[in-house]
Amino acid sequence: MTQQNASRSPLPANVRVMIALTASPTLLVVGMLLYTLFFDGWRSVSISMIIFSMLSVLAYYVVISGHPPRLSMKNRDKKDDKKIN
Repeated sequence: MTQQNASRSPLPANVRVMIALTASPTLLVVGMLLYTLFFDGWRSVSISMIIFSMLSVLAYYVVISGHPPRLSMKNRDKKDDKKIN
């Protein structure tokens, strides 16, 4: 597990700070989403609130962890890919 983490170097601190600064306005959208959920109900939540909240979570994940999330699927064993004759 440490070998896998060693191959991925974390993002530099200045890049992480810039991501945090550009993503900081989305925290207001997250607060507005939570306020709307608790006081107006889930039916008044707009799709843009949900999208921007997910972008905020993704951005702050990158800022805190230092790595972008892995979105690709791992390759299966090559044994499973062979055709059975």
